[in-house]
Amino acid sequence: MKARISLGLALLDALCVLAGLCVAWAFWLWMSPNLQSMLQIGILDLLRPNPWMPAGGVCILIWVGALNRLGLHDPAGMENSVHIASSLWRSVLYVTVVILVVNFLVGVRVYPKSLITAFLLSSWAILTVSRLLIFRLLLYLPAPPTALSAIVIGAGIDGQQMAERMARHARHACLLVGHVRTLAEQNHLHGPGAGGAPGDPGVVPPSAILGDLSDLPALVNRHDVRILLLAARNLERSEAMRLAVQADRMGIRVLQAPYSWGVVSPRLGFSRLGGLELIDLVGIRYPTLAEQFKRAFDLVAVIAGGLLILPLLLAIAAAIKLQDGGPVLYLSRRVGRGGRTFFFYKFRSMVVNADALRATLAQQNEADGRLFKMRQDPRITPFGHFIRKYSIDEFPQLLNVLRGDMNLVGPRPLPDGDLQNIDSDPEMAYWFEQRHKVNPGITGLWQVSGRSNLGFADMVRLDIQYIQDWNVWLDLQILLKTVPAVLKGRGAM
Repeated sequence: MKARISLGLALLDALCVLAGLCVAWAFWLWMSPNLQSMLQIGILDLLRPNPWMPAGGVCILIWVGALNRLGLHDPAGMENSVHIASSLWRSVLYVTVVILVVNFLVGVRVYPKSLITAFLLSSWAILTVSRLLIFRLLLYLPAPPTALSAIVIGAGIDGQQMAERMARHARHACLLVGHVRTLAEQNHLHGPGAGGAPGDPGVVPPSAILGDLSDLPALVNRHDVRILLLAARNLERSEAMRLAVQADRMGIRVLQAPYSWGVVSPRLGFSRLGGLELIDLVGIRYPTLAEQFKRAFDLVAVIAGGLLILPLLLAIAAAIKLQDGGPVLYLSRRVGRGGRTFFFYKFRSMVVNADALRATLAQQNEADGRLFKMRQDPRITPFGHFIRKYSIDEFPQLLNVLRGDMNLVGPRPLPDGDLQNIDSDPEMAYWFEQRHKVNPGITGLWQVSGRSNLGFADMVRLDIQYIQDWNVWLDLQILLKTVPAVLKGRGAM
Protein backbone atom coordinates (compact mmCIF):
# COMPACT_ATOMS: atom_id res chain seq x y z
CA MET A 1 0.00 0.00 0.00
CA LYS A 2 2.76 2.43 0.96
CA ALA A 3 4.68 1.71 -2.29
CA ARG A 4 1.54 2.30 -4.38
CA ILE A 5 0.80 5.59 -2.62
CA SER A 6 4.42 6.75 -3.06
CA LEU A 7 4.24 5.90 -6.76
CA GLY A 8 0.94 7.78 -7.04
CA LEU A 9 2.45 10.84 -5.39
CA ALA A 10 5.42 10.72 -7.79
CA LEU A 11 3.10 10.53 -10.81
CA LEU A 12 0.99 13.38 -9.45
CA ASP A 13 4.13 15.49 -9.00
CA ALA A 14 5.20 14.75 -12.58
CA LEU A 15 1.78 15.88 -13.84
CA CYS A 16 1.98 19.04 -11.73
CA VAL A 17 5.41 19.92 -13.12
CA LEU A 18 4.16 19.21 -16.65
CA ALA A 19 1.19 21.50 -16.01
CA GLY A 20 3.60 24.15 -14.75
CA LEU A 21 5.60 23.79 -17.95
CA CYS A 22 2.43 24.28 -20.03
CA VAL A 23 1.49 27.39 -18.05
CA ALA A 24 5.03 28.75 -18.46
CA TRP A 25 4.92 28.06 -22.20
CA ALA A 26 1.62 29.91 -22.60
CA PHE A 27 2.87 32.83 -20.49
CA TRP A 28 6.12 32.98 -22.47
CA LEU A 29 4.31 33.15 -25.82
CA TRP A 30 1.94 35.77 -24.42
CA MET A 31 4.91 37.86 -23.33
CA SER A 32 6.57 37.43 -26.77
CA PRO A 33 3.72 37.61 -29.33
CA ASN A 34 6.03 38.03 -32.31
CA LEU A 35 8.03 34.92 -31.43
CA GLN A 36 5.14 32.62 -32.32
CA SER A 37 5.06 33.89 -35.88
CA MET A 38 8.85 33.55 -36.21
CA LEU A 39 9.11 30.03 -34.80
CA GLN A 40 6.67 27.16 -34.94
CA ILE A 41 6.84 26.00 -31.32
CA GLY A 42 4.57 23.36 -29.86
CA ILE A 43 4.22 22.10 -26.32
CA LEU A 44 6.05 18.88 -27.22
CA ASP A 45 9.12 20.95 -28.14
CA LEU A 46 9.44 21.81 -24.47
CA LEU A 47 9.93 18.16 -23.55
CA ARG A 48 13.03 17.45 -25.65
CA PRO A 49 16.43 19.11 -26.04
CA ASN A 50 16.63 21.68 -28.82
CA PRO A 51 18.57 24.88 -29.49
CA TRP A 52 15.95 27.09 -27.83
CA MET A 53 14.18 25.31 -25.03
CA PRO A 54 15.20 23.58 -21.80
CA ALA A 55 14.70 19.84 -21.80
CA GLY A 56 11.32 19.75 -20.07
CA GLY A 57 11.27 15.99 -19.71
CA VAL A 58 14.61 16.03 -17.91
CA CYS A 59 13.42 18.91 -15.71
CA ILE A 60 10.37 16.88 -14.70
CA LEU A 61 12.53 13.89 -13.75
CA ILE A 62 14.95 16.12 -11.82
CA TRP A 63 12.10 17.77 -9.92
CA VAL A 64 10.42 14.47 -9.05
CA GLY A 65 13.79 13.12 -7.92
CA ALA A 66 14.35 16.17 -5.70
CA LEU A 67 10.91 15.73 -4.11
CA ASN A 68 11.66 12.07 -3.47
CA ARG A 69 15.01 13.01 -1.91
CA LEU A 70 13.26 15.49 0.38
CA GLY A 71 10.89 12.76 1.61
CA LEU A 72 7.71 14.09 0.00
CA HIS A 73 6.88 10.73 -1.57
CA ASP A 74 6.65 9.12 1.87
CA PRO A 75 3.03 9.58 3.08
CA ALA A 76 4.20 9.33 6.69
CA GLY A 77 6.57 12.25 6.13
CA MET A 78 3.82 14.77 5.42
CA GLU A 79 3.38 15.67 9.08
CA ASN A 80 2.43 19.34 8.70
CA SER A 81 1.84 22.03 6.09
CA VAL A 82 4.92 24.02 7.18
CA HIS A 83 7.21 21.04 6.46
CA ILE A 84 5.54 20.47 3.08
CA ALA A 85 5.86 24.12 2.02
CA SER A 86 9.48 24.29 3.19
CA SER A 87 10.44 21.10 1.32
CA LEU A 88 8.74 22.27 -1.88
CA TRP A 89 10.63 25.55 -1.74
CA ARG A 90 13.90 23.68 -1.31
CA SER A 91 13.05 21.57 -4.34
CA VAL A 92 12.81 24.79 -6.37
CA LEU A 93 16.34 25.67 -5.30
CA TYR A 94 17.62 22.21 -6.30
CA VAL A 95 16.05 22.37 -9.76
CA THR A 96 17.28 25.94 -10.27
CA VAL A 97 20.86 24.92 -9.48
CA VAL A 98 20.67 21.96 -11.92
CA ILE A 99 19.30 24.18 -14.71
CA LEU A 100 22.01 26.78 -14.12
CA VAL A 101 24.74 24.14 -14.20
CA VAL A 102 23.38 22.57 -17.41
CA ASN A 103 23.00 26.00 -18.99
CA PHE A 104 26.64 26.72 -18.15
CA LEU A 105 27.98 23.38 -19.41
CA VAL A 106 25.95 23.29 -22.64
CA GLY A 107 26.98 26.64 -24.01
CA VAL A 108 25.61 26.00 -27.49
CA ARG A 109 21.99 26.07 -26.42
CA VAL A 110 20.11 29.16 -25.33
CA TYR A 111 17.70 28.67 -22.45
CA PRO A 112 15.40 31.71 -22.28
CA LYS A 113 15.42 33.17 -18.75
CA SER A 114 11.78 34.26 -18.92
CA LEU A 115 10.62 30.71 -19.74
CA ILE A 116 12.77 29.14 -17.00
CA THR A 117 11.54 31.66 -14.39
CA ALA A 118 7.92 31.13 -15.36
CA PHE A 119 8.43 27.35 -15.34
CA LEU A 120 9.93 27.34 -11.82
CA LEU A 121 7.29 29.64 -10.34
CA SER A 122 4.26 28.02 -11.97
CA SER A 123 5.39 24.47 -11.17
CA TRP A 124 6.13 25.41 -7.55
CA ALA A 125 2.70 27.03 -7.18
CA ILE A 126 0.83 24.04 -8.68
CA LEU A 127 2.85 21.55 -6.59
CA THR A 128 2.20 23.53 -3.41
CA VAL A 129 -1.55 23.76 -3.98
CA SER A 130 -1.87 20.06 -4.86
CA ARG A 131 0.24 18.84 -1.93
CA LEU A 132 -1.51 21.03 0.63
CA LEU A 133 -4.89 19.84 -0.66
CA ILE A 134 -3.77 16.22 -0.29
CA PHE A 135 -2.51 16.99 3.22
CA ARG A 136 -5.85 18.54 4.18
CA LEU A 137 -7.73 15.54 2.77
CA LEU A 138 -5.54 13.15 4.78
CA LEU A 139 -6.40 15.05 7.95
CA TYR A 140 -10.04 14.03 7.52
CA LEU A 141 -9.24 10.32 7.24
CA PRO A 142 -9.79 8.53 10.57
CA ALA A 143 -7.04 6.01 9.74
CA PRO A 144 -4.55 6.86 6.94
CA PRO A 145 -3.89 3.77 4.77
CA THR A 146 -0.14 3.84 5.47
CA ALA A 147 -0.38 4.19 9.26
CA LEU A 148 1.10 1.38 11.37
CA SER A 149 -0.65 0.24 14.54
CA ALA A 150 1.15 1.36 17.69
CA ILE A 151 0.83 0.80 21.44
CA VAL A 152 2.14 3.24 24.04
CA ILE A 153 3.86 1.66 27.03
CA GLY A 154 2.74 3.89 29.87
CA ALA A 155 -0.66 5.02 31.12
CA GLY A 156 0.49 7.97 33.21
CA ILE A 157 1.21 11.59 32.42
CA ASP A 158 4.06 10.69 30.07
CA GLY A 159 1.84 8.24 28.20
CA GLN A 160 -0.89 10.84 27.87
CA GLN A 161 1.59 13.40 26.52
CA MET A 162 2.94 10.85 24.06
CA ALA A 163 -0.59 10.21 22.75
CA GLU A 164 -1.12 13.95 22.29
CA ARG A 165 2.18 14.32 20.43
CA MET A 166 1.28 11.39 18.18
CA ALA A 167 -2.04 13.03 17.34
CA ARG A 168 -0.26 16.28 16.43
CA HIS A 169 2.83 15.05 14.62
CA ALA A 170 2.48 11.39 13.63
CA ARG A 171 -1.08 10.79 12.45
CA HIS A 172 0.12 9.66 9.02
CA ALA A 173 2.85 7.41 10.39
CA CYS A 174 1.14 5.43 13.14
CA LEU A 175 -2.30 4.77 14.54
CA LEU A 176 -2.58 4.60 18.32
CA VAL A 177 -4.36 1.41 19.39
CA GLY A 178 -4.14 2.06 23.13
CA HIS A 179 -1.94 2.06 26.22
CA VAL A 180 -0.34 -0.66 28.30
CA ARG A 181 0.34 -0.11 32.00
CA THR A 182 3.67 -0.70 33.68
CA LEU A 183 3.93 -2.54 37.00
CA ALA A 184 4.28 0.75 38.89
CA GLU A 185 1.16 2.16 37.26
CA GLN A 186 -0.68 -1.07 37.90
CA ASN A 187 0.04 -0.60 41.61
CA HIS A 188 -0.96 3.09 41.40
CA LEU A 189 2.50 4.35 42.37
CA HIS A 190 2.96 8.08 41.97
CA GLY A 191 6.15 9.75 40.86
CA PRO A 192 7.65 11.43 37.81
CA GLY A 193 5.56 10.12 34.95
CA ALA A 194 3.71 7.57 37.11
CA GLY A 195 0.14 6.86 36.26
CA GLY A 196 -2.08 7.57 39.30
CA ALA A 197 -5.55 6.24 39.71
CA PRO A 198 -7.78 6.06 36.65
CA GLY A 199 -9.55 9.36 36.12
CA ASP A 200 -6.80 11.49 37.65
CA PRO A 201 -6.04 14.68 35.66
CA GLY A 202 -3.36 14.11 33.03
CA VAL A 203 -3.69 10.32 33.19
CA VAL A 204 -4.84 8.10 30.32
CA PRO A 205 -8.60 7.33 30.59
CA PRO A 206 -9.46 3.71 31.52
CA SER A 207 -11.13 3.11 28.13
CA ALA A 208 -7.77 3.63 26.38
CA ILE A 209 -5.89 1.12 28.58
CA LEU A 210 -5.63 -2.28 26.88
CA GLY A 211 -3.98 -4.15 29.74
CA ASP A 212 -0.62 -4.76 31.37
CA LEU A 213 2.78 -5.71 29.98
CA SER A 214 1.97 -9.37 30.56
CA ASP A 215 -0.86 -9.02 28.01
CA LEU A 216 1.44 -7.58 25.33
CA PRO A 217 1.88 -10.70 23.10
CA ALA A 218 -1.88 -11.20 22.83
CA LEU A 219 -2.45 -7.49 22.16
CA VAL A 220 0.18 -7.46 19.40
CA ASN A 221 -1.53 -10.33 17.59
CA ARG A 222 -5.03 -8.96 18.14
CA HIS A 223 -4.29 -5.46 16.79
CA ASP A 224 -1.43 -6.28 14.39
CA VAL A 225 0.87 -3.93 16.29
CA ARG A 226 4.11 -2.92 14.56
CA ILE A 227 5.46 -0.22 16.89
CA LEU A 228 5.82 0.08 20.67
CA LEU A 229 6.37 3.58 22.05
CA LEU A 230 7.96 3.59 25.49
CA ALA A 231 6.64 6.58 27.46
CA ALA A 232 7.14 5.60 31.10
CA ARG A 233 10.14 6.42 33.26
CA ASN A 234 9.09 4.03 36.02
CA LEU A 235 9.78 0.85 34.03
CA GLU A 236 11.56 -1.71 36.19
CA ARG A 237 14.66 -3.48 34.87
CA SER A 238 12.92 -6.86 34.74
CA GLU A 239 10.04 -5.34 32.77
CA ALA A 240 12.44 -3.67 30.35
CA MET A 241 14.24 -6.97 29.72
CA ARG A 242 10.97 -8.81 29.17
CA LEU A 243 9.76 -6.06 26.82
CA ALA A 244 12.99 -6.21 24.79
CA VAL A 245 12.80 -10.01 24.47
CA GLN A 246 9.15 -9.99 23.39
CA ALA A 247 9.66 -7.17 20.88
CA ASP A 248 12.69 -8.91 19.36
CA ARG A 249 10.85 -12.23 19.17
CA MET A 250 7.78 -10.72 17.44
CA GLY A 251 9.70 -8.33 15.17
CA ILE A 252 8.35 -5.11 16.65
CA ARG A 253 10.13 -1.75 16.71
CA VAL A 254 10.52 -0.21 20.16
CA LEU A 255 10.90 3.58 20.22
CA GLN A 256 11.48 5.66 23.33
CA ALA A 257 10.76 9.35 23.89
CA PRO A 258 13.85 11.37 24.89
CA TYR A 259 13.12 13.19 28.15
CA SER A 260 14.97 15.92 29.97
CA TRP A 261 13.39 16.96 33.28
CA GLY A 262 9.98 16.00 32.03
CA VAL A 263 10.18 17.96 28.77
CA VAL A 264 11.21 16.41 25.47
CA SER A 265 14.83 17.27 24.75
CA PRO A 266 15.46 19.90 22.05
CA ARG A 267 17.02 17.92 19.21
CA LEU A 268 18.73 14.57 18.86
CA GLY A 269 21.72 13.56 16.84
CA PHE A 270 23.96 10.51 16.87
CA SER A 271 27.68 10.47 17.61
CA ARG A 272 30.40 7.85 17.73
CA LEU A 273 32.98 7.56 20.48
CA GLY A 274 35.31 4.87 19.22
CA GLY A 275 33.01 1.91 18.70
CA LEU A 276 30.14 3.39 20.73
CA GLU A 277 26.97 4.72 19.11
CA LEU A 278 25.58 7.41 21.44
CA ILE A 279 22.68 9.86 21.40
CA ASP A 280 23.83 13.46 21.13
CA LEU A 281 21.55 16.12 22.63
CA VAL A 282 22.15 18.83 20.04
CA GLY A 283 21.74 22.41 21.21
CA ILE A 284 19.32 24.68 19.38
CA ARG A 285 21.27 27.04 17.13
CA TYR A 286 19.61 28.77 14.22
CA PRO A 287 21.59 29.49 11.03
CA THR A 288 22.96 33.04 10.99
CA LEU A 289 21.53 33.71 7.52
CA ALA A 290 18.05 32.60 8.62
CA GLU A 291 18.15 34.88 11.66
CA GLN A 292 19.31 37.79 9.51
CA PHE A 293 16.41 37.17 7.13
CA LYS A 294 13.99 37.04 10.08
CA ARG A 295 15.35 40.35 11.39
CA ALA A 296 15.18 42.02 7.96
CA PHE A 297 11.60 40.81 7.44
CA ASP A 298 10.58 42.13 10.88
CA LEU A 299 12.07 45.56 10.20
CA VAL A 300 10.40 45.92 6.81
CA ALA A 301 7.02 44.73 8.14
CA VAL A 302 7.15 46.93 11.26
CA ILE A 303 8.19 50.10 9.42
CA ALA A 304 5.63 49.64 6.63
CA GLY A 305 2.84 48.52 8.96
CA GLY A 306 3.64 51.16 11.58
CA LEU A 307 3.31 53.97 9.06
CA LEU A 308 -0.06 52.61 7.90
CA ILE A 309 -1.57 52.41 11.39
CA LEU A 310 0.06 55.59 12.77
CA PRO A 311 -3.24 57.59 12.74
CA LEU A 312 -4.93 54.75 14.66
CA LEU A 313 -2.12 54.67 17.23
CA LEU A 314 -2.41 58.44 17.80
CA ALA A 315 -6.20 58.17 18.23
CA ILE A 316 -5.84 55.35 20.79
CA ALA A 317 -3.19 57.29 22.70
CA ALA A 318 -5.48 60.33 22.85
CA ALA A 319 -8.42 58.21 24.10
CA ILE A 320 -6.32 56.68 26.90
CA LYS A 321 -5.03 60.10 27.97
CA LEU A 322 -8.49 61.63 27.99
CA GLN A 323 -9.90 58.71 29.99
CA ASP A 324 -8.18 59.44 33.30
CA GLY A 325 -5.20 61.65 32.57
CA GLY A 326 -2.72 58.85 33.29
CA PRO A 327 0.22 57.75 31.14
CA VAL A 328 -0.53 56.39 27.67
CA LEU A 329 2.02 53.58 27.77
CA TYR A 330 2.51 50.86 30.35
CA LEU A 331 6.14 49.85 30.83
CA SER A 332 6.98 46.46 32.30
CA ARG A 333 10.39 44.88 32.77
CA ARG A 334 10.41 41.59 30.83
CA VAL A 335 13.01 38.86 30.29
CA GLY A 336 14.37 38.45 26.77
CA ARG A 337 17.06 36.55 24.93
CA GLY A 338 19.97 35.35 27.03
CA GLY A 339 18.15 36.36 30.22
CA ARG A 340 18.57 40.07 29.50
CA THR A 341 15.74 42.27 30.73
CA PHE A 342 14.16 45.08 28.72
CA PHE A 343 11.28 47.53 29.02
CA PHE A 344 8.18 46.11 27.36
CA TYR A 345 5.70 48.63 25.88
CA LYS A 346 1.90 48.33 25.89
CA PHE A 347 -1.00 50.75 25.68
CA ARG A 348 -2.21 51.12 29.26
CA SER A 349 -5.45 49.19 29.68
CA MET A 350 -5.63 49.26 33.50
CA VAL A 351 -5.89 51.84 36.21
CA VAL A 352 -2.73 53.75 37.09
CA ASN A 353 -1.91 51.76 40.27
CA ALA A 354 -2.68 48.32 38.75
CA ASP A 355 0.61 46.71 39.82
CA ALA A 356 0.10 47.68 43.46
CA LEU A 357 -3.42 46.18 43.43
CA ARG A 358 -2.28 42.83 42.01
CA ALA A 359 -1.20 41.49 45.41
CA THR A 360 -4.72 42.03 46.78
CA LEU A 361 -6.19 39.94 43.92
CA ALA A 362 -3.75 37.01 44.12
CA GLN A 363 -6.38 34.67 45.58
CA GLN A 364 -8.68 35.30 42.58
CA ASN A 365 -6.13 34.29 39.94
CA GLU A 366 -7.85 32.10 37.31
CA ALA A 367 -4.68 30.99 35.51
CA ASP A 368 -2.47 28.08 36.50
CA GLY A 369 1.29 27.97 36.90
CA ARG A 370 3.03 31.33 37.10
CA LEU A 371 0.54 33.31 34.98
CA PHE A 372 -1.90 35.82 36.47
CA LYS A 373 -5.22 36.17 34.66
CA MET A 374 -8.73 37.24 35.68
CA ARG A 375 -11.67 37.42 33.31
CA GLN A 376 -13.35 40.12 35.42
CA ASP A 377 -10.22 41.96 36.52
CA PRO A 378 -11.45 45.13 38.33
CA ARG A 379 -8.23 46.96 37.40
CA ILE A 380 -9.09 47.05 33.67
CA THR A 381 -10.64 50.29 32.46
CA PRO A 382 -13.73 50.32 30.17
CA PHE A 383 -11.64 51.34 27.16
CA GLY A 384 -9.00 48.85 28.28
CA HIS A 385 -11.47 45.96 27.84
CA PHE A 386 -11.90 46.91 24.20
CA ILE A 387 -8.21 47.28 23.29
CA ARG A 388 -7.32 44.07 25.17
CA LYS A 389 -10.03 42.04 23.43
CA TYR A 390 -8.63 42.86 20.00
CA SER A 391 -4.97 42.98 21.16
CA ILE A 392 -4.71 46.67 20.24
CA ASP A 393 -2.83 47.23 23.50
CA GLU A 394 0.07 45.21 22.02
CA PHE A 395 0.76 47.64 19.14
CA PRO A 396 3.46 49.66 20.97
CA GLN A 397 5.59 46.50 21.00
CA LEU A 398 6.46 47.40 17.42
CA LEU A 399 8.93 49.75 19.13
CA ASN A 400 10.45 46.75 20.92
CA VAL A 401 10.89 45.05 17.54
CA LEU A 402 12.62 48.12 16.13
CA ARG A 403 14.94 48.21 19.15
CA GLY A 404 15.82 44.54 18.64
CA ASP A 405 14.39 43.42 22.00
CA MET A 406 11.67 41.34 20.31
CA ASN A 407 10.64 39.71 17.03
CA LEU A 408 7.22 39.71 15.44
CA VAL A 409 6.98 35.97 16.16
CA GLY A 410 8.41 34.18 19.19
CA PRO A 411 7.63 33.01 22.74
CA ARG A 412 5.74 35.57 24.79
CA PRO A 413 8.03 37.57 27.14
CA LEU A 414 7.15 37.12 30.81
CA PRO A 415 7.50 39.66 33.63
CA ASP A 416 10.74 39.38 35.57
CA GLY A 417 8.82 38.82 38.82
CA ASP A 418 6.98 35.78 37.44
CA LEU A 419 10.28 33.96 36.97
CA GLN A 420 11.76 34.37 40.43
CA ASN A 421 12.94 31.14 42.10
CA ILE A 422 12.40 29.28 38.82
CA ASP A 423 15.54 27.20 39.43
CA SER A 424 13.70 25.38 42.23
CA ASP A 425 11.60 23.62 39.58
CA PRO A 426 13.95 21.70 37.19
CA GLU A 427 11.31 21.34 34.47
CA MET A 428 10.49 25.05 34.47
CA ALA A 429 14.19 25.91 34.62
CA TYR A 430 14.75 23.80 31.48
CA TRP A 431 11.85 25.51 29.71
CA PHE A 432 13.17 28.94 30.69
CA GLU A 433 16.65 28.01 29.42
CA GLN A 434 15.18 27.14 26.01
CA ARG A 435 13.34 30.47 25.89
CA HIS A 436 16.71 32.18 26.44
CA LYS A 437 17.88 30.99 23.03
CA VAL A 438 15.50 33.14 20.97
CA ASN A 439 14.05 36.63 21.06
CA PRO A 440 10.53 36.87 22.49
CA GLY A 441 7.74 37.84 20.11
CA ILE A 442 4.56 39.87 19.80
CA THR A 443 2.69 36.78 18.62
CA GLY A 444 3.45 33.06 18.70
CA LEU A 445 2.03 29.55 18.76
CA TRP A 446 0.42 30.16 22.16
CA GLN A 447 -1.47 33.23 20.90
CA VAL A 448 -2.84 31.59 17.74
CA SER A 449 -3.70 28.37 19.61
CA GLY A 450 -6.04 29.90 22.16
CA ARG A 451 -4.18 32.51 24.24
CA SER A 452 -5.76 32.76 27.70
CA ASN A 453 -7.98 29.74 27.02
CA LEU A 454 -4.85 27.58 27.38
CA GLY A 455 -3.14 26.77 30.65
CA PHE A 456 0.44 27.30 31.72
CA ALA A 457 1.44 23.72 30.78
CA ASP A 458 0.14 24.31 27.23
CA MET A 459 2.10 27.54 27.04
CA VAL A 460 5.29 25.68 28.02
CA ARG A 461 4.62 22.94 25.45
CA LEU A 462 3.90 25.39 22.62
CA ASP A 463 6.97 27.49 23.42
CA ILE A 464 9.23 24.45 23.26
CA GLN A 465 7.51 23.25 20.08
CA TYR A 466 8.09 26.61 18.38
CA ILE A 467 11.74 26.79 19.41
CA GLN A 468 12.40 23.24 18.16
CA ASP A 469 10.54 23.56 14.87
CA TRP A 470 11.34 27.16 13.94
CA ASN A 471 11.68 28.07 10.28
CA VAL A 472 10.56 30.94 8.07
CA TRP A 473 7.42 29.10 6.93
CA LEU A 474 6.31 28.53 10.52
CA ASP A 475 6.63 32.27 11.22
CA LEU A 476 4.57 33.13 8.14
CA GLN A 477 1.90 30.61 9.14
CA ILE A 478 1.67 32.08 12.66
CA LEU A 479 1.43 35.63 11.30
CA LEU A 480 -1.40 34.61 8.96
CA LYS A 481 -3.27 32.89 11.81
CA THR A 482 -2.79 35.90 14.08
CA VAL A 483 -5.03 38.15 11.99
CA PRO A 484 -8.29 36.12 12.35
CA ALA A 485 -7.47 35.32 16.00
CA VAL A 486 -7.17 39.05 16.77
CA LEU A 487 -10.25 40.06 14.77
CA LYS A 488 -12.36 37.46 16.59
CA GLY A 489 -10.90 38.41 19.98
CA ARG A 490 -10.29 34.70 20.54
CA GLY A 491 -8.84 33.73 23.89
CA ALA A 492 -8.48 37.33 25.10
CA MET A 493 -8.82 37.93 28.83
